[in-house]
Amino acid sequence: MTGPGAPTDPAREAEIAPPARHAALHATRARLDRLAWWLDSGIGVPGTRWRIGIEALIGLIPVVGDLAGALIGGYFVVEAWRVRAPRGLLARMTGNVVFDAVLGFVPVVGDLADFAFKSNQRNLRLLHAHLDAELGVRAPRPRRRLAWILLGLLAVLAGAVIWRLGGFTG
Repeated sequence: MTGPGAPTDPAREAEIAPPARHAALHATRARLDRLAWWLDSGIGVPGTRWRIGIEALIGLIPVVGDLAGALIGGYFVVEAWRVRAPRGLLARMTGNVVFDAVLGFVPVVGDLADFAFKSNQRNLRLLHAHLDAELGVRAPRPRRRLAWILLGLLAVLAGAVIWRLGGFTG
């Protein structure tokens, strides 16, 4: 017997459900990838390697632009909820959206924060880690770029302190 009220075979559902769920997760991932890229990095700044997104441009409109950015960022949280992300992940993503929105209300600082913080891509990385676990995909090794930047800044600071204390004088 088939139809809406027919009994189902759990083993048969297990065979059908994962591939369909995986396809839906891949589609969600691709859609959010494109959206985050346009919102946070879709526009190149001429003459530089820097990129800004549509959300940074929208954020230039006082109050309304920041509220719109928060609503758009909330879409990523809704999509994470839709794919059954754990509560802790949803809380972290919501925190990123709220942090970006609160910074956005501060003149100039908020505009710089949109340029640097890129909350949508940050939330997308968090969601990717969850989706990778769901799909059984091995996550790529994290880049150590930030560590090298911090180490370089620390070396410059240490050099400046030594120079100031007279360590490089002859």
